Amino acid sequence: MTPTLPPEQHAPEAQRARRLLRLSWVLALLVLAVMWGGVIEGLRQRQSLLSAQQQTQQAEWLRLSSAAVDDRLRNLYKELQLFANDQPSLARDATQLFPLQDGSLWLVDASQQQPLRGQQPLSAAAAQQVRQWLQSPAVHPALTVLPLPVIDKRPGNSELLQVVLPLCELERCHSALTGFLRVSELLDPEQLVDHPAYAVLDINGSVLASNGSMDFNGHNLTQVATTRLGQVPLLLAANYRSSQIIRSFNLFALSLLGVTLVLSCLLLLLMWRISQILLHVEHSSSQFNHAQQLLALTNSSLREKMRTLIDEQRDQQTLIETVQVGVLIVDASELSILTSNDAAARMLGMSRQMLQRQTLPALFHNPQRCEELLAVLQEQQIVTDREAQLNNHNHKVCWSMTSMRYLQFRERHAIAVSLIDITERIAHAQRLQDEKQATERALAQLQATQHELYQRATLDDLTGLANRRHFLSFAGKALERARLADDTVAVALIDLDHFKNINDRYGHAAGDAALQHFASNLRTALPDSAMAGRMGGEEFALLLPDTSLGEAHAIVDVLRNGIAAQCFHTDGQQLQLTFSAGVAASRNGHAHDLSELLKLADKALYRAKANGRNCVESSAP
Repeated sequence: MTPTLPPEQHAPEAQRARRLLRLSWVLALLVLAVMWGGVIEGLRQRQSLLSAQQQTQQAEWLRLSSAAVDDRLRNLYKELQLFANDQPSLARDATQLFPLQDGSLWLVDASQQQPLRGQQPLSAAAAQQVRQWLQSPAVHPALTVLPLPVIDKRPGNSELLQVVLPLCELERCHSALTGFLRVSELLDPEQLVDHPAYAVLDINGSVLASNGSMDFNGHNLTQVATTRLGQVPLLLAANYRSSQIIRSFNLFALSLLGVTLVLSCLLLLLMWRISQILLHVEHSSSQFNHAQQLLALTNSSLREKMRTLIDEQRDQQTLIETVQVGVLIVDASELSILTSNDAAARMLGMSRQMLQRQTLPALFHNPQRCEELLAVLQEQQIVTDREAQLNNHNHKVCWSMTSMRYLQFRERHAIAVSLIDITERIAHAQRLQDEKQATERALAQLQATQHELYQRATLDDLTGLANRRHFLSFAGKALERARLADDTVAVALIDLDHFKNINDRYGHAAGDAALQHFASNLRTALPDSAMAGRMGGEEFALLLPDTSLGEAHAIVDVLRNGIAAQCFHTDGQQLQLTFSAGVAASRNGHAHDLSELLKLADKALYRAKANGRNCVESSAP
């Protein structure tokens, strides 16, 4: 049985116990108020710190984004300049016009719009907007971005902008190149990971385009950050809320509130226990002493748990500060992983518990690469930005920019390893290389096709000599150059003798062989400056620049003797060719029209045929 105090002793002990109980609860409530006040103040300070960090990241995001937008607009301006040239066909085939939507480009003037790239017609509202803009006094020959016409602002088009490049002559702009681009295409994919709200504004604060994440107008621009673009007179506005910072604050708040709640519960439990002790203190001093010992033990356990929680919180805070990259803490002697953060676990496709059962060499696709980095670390005490391929638990290719350094972790010699995922960067570089090779192959094929088309357009298919049209064009230009330089140009008309008899007697195959035989001798015997062409059938023409009438007559006569002295074989038949020729030359310093020279040479050719063929006649102007 529990001994009871005498009535005269029980009342003072009960009163003292009740006073101690009230004092204890007052102190407990005061401790709880101070503790929760400290938690609220800590959360407020943490929120202020993260808000400042948020603003810094938002400013950095705007700086990088505006640089990316300026760079893409600058490249687009250079590519659009190619279409302002007189012959932009090569530019149309060679450029991709990124980031124009579908690569489509139109030429708009006061009366019509013409598609330069793409097959879709330009909407009437967009064309009318370009014409109205060309009539405004603010037009200057630079790249300009206009908002999408109201009639075209259908769902999904809120990010579209209309790009205009005026084509000006003598400070007057009558036409312009135009196309459409999406604001998100102007930004790098890494800048859209956290889904920021952004918009493009004019200088007056009016919204030209936005991604629809939030409303932008001239009245609430104080809620977001803006920066001026350098390539065009526009503003880039954004409300960038980093998910990493939000998760960091939530994790910190949950941890702090959890610890405080546990401490509050422990304190209330402790007060309940003290109350029980004080209520029973009057019954037995032994029970009171036992309660004191239990209280001391509970306080000791509480202090140990608080110390453990503080250590874990400090470790967690260290990992949170480097949450943007993967972080591993590795034992320096055994190379076992002591701890990691969530970013490293996501990168390697494992949970943090699985990751802490691994060793550092096992994470590398090539363990020898790990040994190389550790050797560099021992020599230089730090490893910075080294590429390495890692093993992903989900069997995906994972490339990392790896850095290492020594540190002390929980009184142990450890290695801090930071991992930055560059898989997309490596893949993007490979895609760019493949696209470059494909472009080079396409250009080579285009050049070969252009050369083939040029050959077909200028050369005779049978003989390989210049065709009639190309010969007359070249000869006309040569005659004009001779007139300006005060030189003499000679022409000769050649007709194969009795060629119809060869076709009638031996067939058209023999006639073709005769023409090819004659053309081969022409190319061999003529000087490099001369040009030979087939005018039709068995009739040929020669152009001899800087050659007098006598020199031309001698050259053609030597050619005639050489042809007459040769025989050629076709289908078992041995044949011999002769030709008649007429030569004419321009008077020194007074070059005639090409048609006049050809008429003179034709008259001389008729005289050669009248004189019995197989001869050369000249006709002076």
